[in-house]
Amino acid sequence: MRYAQEDPDEISALFDEQPVAQMSVPAVSLRILATTDVHMQLVGYDYALARPAAHTGLCGIATLIAQARREAEAKGMMAILVDNGDFLQGTALGDHLAHMPVTTDHPIVRGLQYLRYDAMGLGNHDLDHGMEYLNRIARCVTTPLICSNLALSAPTALRSSVILTCPLTQIPKEQTLRVGILSVLPQETSFLNAQQLAGWGCVTPAAQCVTDAAQELRRNGADVVILLAHMGMEGPDTADTHQDDLRRLARIPGIDAIVGGHTHLRLPGQDHLGYADVDVQTGSLGNCPTAMAGVEASDLAVLDLTLLQADTGQWRVQSHQTQLRPNGPQVPPDPALAAIFAPEHAAVRSKLKQPCGHSSRAIHTYFSLAMPTAASALVAHAKRLVVAEAIANLPESSLPLLATAAAHTAGGRGGPQHYLHIRPGVIHRRHLAGFNPYPNNICALKVTGADLHIWLEHAAEVFHQLLPDSPDQPLLNDERATYRFDTIYGLTYTIDPSQPIGQRINNMCHAGRPVAPGQPFVLATSGFRAGGGGGGTVFNLDKILYRDMKNQLSSLTAILKQNDYADVLAETPWRFACARPIRTILHSSPDALGFLDEIEHLSPEPCGTDSRGFARIRLTL
Repeated sequence: MRYAQEDPDEISALFDEQPVAQMSVPAVSLRILATTDVHMQLVGYDYALARPAAHTGLCGIATLIAQARREAEAKGMMAILVDNGDFLQGTALGDHLAHMPVTTDHPIVRGLQYLRYDAMGLGNHDLDHGMEYLNRIARCVTTPLICSNLALSAPTALRSSVILTCPLTQIPKEQTLRVGILSVLPQETSFLNAQQLAGWGCVTPAAQCVTDAAQELRRNGADVVILLAHMGMEGPDTADTHQDDLRRLARIPGIDAIVGGHTHLRLPGQDHLGYADVDVQTGSLGNCPTAMAGVEASDLAVLDLTLLQADTGQWRVQSHQTQLRPNGPQVPPDPALAAIFAPEHAAVRSKLKQPCGHSSRAIHTYFSLAMPTAASALVAHAKRLVVAEAIANLPESSLPLLATAAAHTAGGRGGPQHYLHIRPGVIHRRHLAGFNPYPNNICALKVTGADLHIWLEHAAEVFHQLLPDSPDQPLLNDERATYRFDTIYGLTYTIDPSQPIGQRINNMCHAGRPVAPGQPFVLATSGFRAGGGGGGTVFNLDKILYRDMKNQLSSLTAILKQNDYADVLAETPWRFACARPIRTILHSSPDALGFLDEIEHLSPEPCGTDSRGFARIRLTL
C-alpha cells in the first residue's frame, strides 16, 4: 500500500448526501482486515499461570492474515490491514519489551514490519508506558501510528490521519482508490493517562473530531473513509447518553466503515444482542458497516466492502460482509513471527520463575464473586501502604484510609481457566501478574460516604437480580465484566442481589458505625477506576490527593516477603444478605470444588459443568 501525500491540486469535493446516479465503472471490493485490543498477547501464553493460552496470540492471527490476503488476491480484491489500539500493553512480555531500547531491531518493530500493517490507531493503554516510548515506536516503524483526537503540543512521529492509495485491479482502466484512515481515543484517556500526556497534549471530544477529520480527508482526496474508534457501547441504550458510544460516531456523515474495540467484545456476534441500532448478524451500527474483534488476539475481523463509483467520481458503499475469524487452537502460529518474539518470551519466562515470597496457605480467586478473597485483601493492603506513605504529610492523612480491589482473574469472559491459584509454599514473580494483570498507577481520592455508596452499587451490577424459588438462576450477569466488581477494604457492608440495580448495598459501616453521606475518607484505588474505567464515576482533579506512575507490585512483593499478613487476610468487608434465602448458580473453575469448605456459609452444592467447562455450584444466599 502507498501513502498519498496531501496535494492541494488533488483536492476533491467534500462528501455529500446526494443520491448516486449512473455508475461509470463496475463495482469493486475492498477488504479491511482488523485487529484490536491485542494487549501484547504476542505468542499466546498465560504468564501468571505459566502455561500456553487457548491460542497462539498474534502469531496465530498472522496465519489468518496471510490466508485472508491470499483470498483477496485470488479474487482481485484490494486489502488493507489495520489495528485499533491497545496493542502495546497488557502482558509481562509487553512490560519487558517496554524497557528495551527501541531501534529497528526491537521485537515489536520487527513484528509490525513483518505483518505489514497499513495503519494503527491508538488505544488508551498504548500511552501507559509513556509518550516517549510510543513516539520511539512510531519513529521506527513504517506503519503510520494515528490518533486524530490527540491534540499534541510537542512534535512527535504520530499522525492525525493518513490516506492510503490502493490500485484498482478489478476494473479495465488504470485507477486508484484513496482510502482515508482516522482514529480516536475515548475521552477518559485524558484522565487515565494524565501523567503520560503532561507536556505532550490532551484528548479532544471524539464526535466533533471525527466530523472535522472526515471532512478534511475528503477535501484531501479520500474516496473512502475508515474510522478506527477505540471505543465500544456502554450499554443497550446508551447511544445518546454516553459521549464515547460507538453508535454516535456511526451516524456522522462521511464515515464508510468502523473498526471498534476497547470493551473487549465482538461484532458481529451475540455480545451486543438487544442493543439499539446494532445488527449483530451483519455487523452494522445503523447503516454503517462495523467490526469489533474481541480481545488478546482472539479474532481477526474481515470486513469486505463492495463499492460503486458515480459519474461524479464519488464512491459509495453498496453492500458489505463482516465476519470474525476465531484464532483457536487449530490455527498454527506463523513460524517467522514466532521466531521474532521467541528470545524475549524465553527471557520473561525465566525472570518470572524467580521467588518473591512465601505463603502458608492457598491463595486463589475461585470465589471472588461470592466472598472477599485473600488475593483481593493482599492487593488492597498493598495499595493502602503506598498511599499511607504518600499522604503522610497531608492534612487528609488523619482521615480513614480505604482501598479497592477488583475481581481480576475471576473467570467470566476469560473462561474456566482464568483464575489465580497459588499453592502453599513459594510465591513466584509470575504470580504477581495474577494479582495485578493490569498494572495501572495508584491513585488516592478524597471521597465521601455518598461516593462510596455509588461506587459499591456500580460494582454490584455484576450480579443478576435474583428471584425467589428459582434455584438454577445464574449469580453473575454476563453483560458485566467481572473486573468491574470492586471490594472496598476498610468498610463493612452487605449486598442483596435480589434487589434492583442501585438498591443492593446495605449496612455500610466504618469502624462499626454507619457511614454518613457526607463523611470524608481517603480511597486508595487505580487511576483506571478514578477516571471512570469500567463505567464508574469520573472524579474531578480536585478530588485527587496522590497519583503516581508506580503500581502496587513493589509494595505487594514486600508484604509477601515478610510473610506476616494473616491479619490482612482475615478482613472480610462484605457478605450477601437477602431478605429471604435465595438459591443461585456460581460458575467457577472445576478446581474450585477442592475449596468448597471456604464457602461453607453459602451451602455450596456441586451441579456438574456447563458447556464452556465451568463448574456449576449452587449457593444459598
